[in-house]
Amino acid sequence: MWRIALAAPFCVAAATASAQAAPPLEVPVEASVEVPAEVPAEEKPAEGVLPAPVAEMIRAAEPGQLDTIAALARRTQPQAMAEIDAMVSEIRAVQEAEKQRRRILATQGFTNGWEGEAALGATFTTGNTDQQGASGKIDLVKQGLTWRHRLFAEADFQESDGERTRERYGASYQADHRFSPRFYTFGFIGWENDRFAGFSRRFTESAGFGWIAAERPRLRLALEGGPALRQTRFVFDELEPDADRSRNELSVRGKTNLRWTIVGDLIFTEDAGFIVGNGNDTLFANSALTTKLVGSLSTRLSFDVKHETDPPDDRVKTDTVTRASLVYKF
Repeated sequence: MWRIALAAPFCVAAATASAQAAPPLEVPVEASVEVPAEVPAEEKPAEGVLPAPVAEMIRAAEPGQLDTIAALARRTQPQAMAEIDAMVSEIRAVQEAEKQRRRILATQGFTNGWEGEAALGATFTTGNTDQQGASGKIDLVKQGLTWRHRLFAEADFQESDGERTRERYGASYQADHRFSPRFYTFGFIGWENDRFAGFSRRFTESAGFGWIAAERPRLRLALEGGPALRQTRFVFDELEPDADRSRNELSVRGKTNLRWTIVGDLIFTEDAGFIVGNGNDTLFANSALTTKLVGSLSTRLSFDVKHETDPPDDRVKTDTVTRASLVYKF
């Protein structure tokens, strides 16, 4: 009996130690508490996708910085290595084409590189009134690195019942020198013959500055102005043999040039301006809508207006012409 009493404390201590050393009971999966996964601080881009800011940085790189920026992009965005290489190749192709274009412009002669269009319109009316008319225009432009040349010529006449009712001819040349992205200087010389407006010839010389207010793929707007000289030879009736047939004027010339691609191949153009001096002033505008027919052939609907503030007696001040023409671009 006394042996059992002495062994009891040792049994209790052994049981306690065994309970402490036993592994914890496994909790069934169904009863386990779900621990939320840690949300990453920054979401990584998908494999092969180049982040937009990195792509914009590569596109905006200067030619001398492209290799450095591309190498940095490859190191920080290894998942988009193929996309970076393709973008760099495309940029280099564009840069090489631009270098080639500039080399050609820098070495071509004055007679090379001209582009332009020719427009032809005609009217025929029979019946109570027999009327025939025709008009033609040639507009040539040569674009260089810093110089732009423009040659323009036009002819317009009309007969009604065998009598000439309109006859006008004109030609001009203008050279622009672009010395900054937005500004240029110009020199202009023009010749006109319009007996129905009261003069057999009129020369205009002008020089000044121009401002390119907008230059985008679908819209271009330029404004220019400067001093001008005009020499006019008037047409008078034979009953005025002693009349002064010539006039020289110091004037101011201003002009706007607008080209707007409205949608698709529908283009609106407008050349408008004024020549103001101490004698006769001239205001003019030519507005046109042109749309492509097929290939290099287009059709055009235009409206011309010219206003002379001090024409000879028996001459009207404002002359307007509305015409439809076929245009060939070359």
